[in-house]
Amino acid sequence: MLLSLIPPHYTNLGNPPSFDSCTRDVYHAETSFSLNDTLTIAQGIASVGAQLHEKGIMHGDLYAHNTLIGTDAHPLFGDFGAASLYNINDAQAFLLERIEVSAFGYLLEDLLTYTIEESIDNDTLQSLIQLKEDCLQSEVAKRPSFKEICDRLVGYTF
Repeated sequence: MLLSLIPPHYTNLGNPPSFDSCTRDVYHAETSFSLNDTLTIAQGIASVGAQLHEKGIMHGDLYAHNTLIGTDAHPLFGDFGAASLYNINDAQAFLLERIEVSAFGYLLEDLLTYTIEESIDNDTLQSLIQLKEDCLQSEVAKRPSFKEICDRLVGYTF
């Protein structure tokens, strides 16, 4: 099988953290997303998270700087240098997935920060904020799985 190159219209969603931001990815000053873009990116990354964790793979670095997006906001997720395998039947598997869900929560928070306010209705905004808060829940066991995140995001049409 021949692997194709990533088309040139894909660019980094974000840049790695700086000394000023410390633990958060950095975005270009002109970054902005429509609601459709935000949902496309969030649905794509949540889907990848669900597929990885179904197979017992923890990415370990789920951030914007490891995500490329096309001009249509279609995401490609890469950089598996921090990935690890785990036994999905192990008692801790449930918690391992939810640790990575917190990284998704921060990504969703970033996406919402850069979503153009005119493109988003209040009900959708409140639902996405609630999803972000659920993903960032301090009690790890109460965070949703990636499958649950996908189910919640599929209700949005664009």
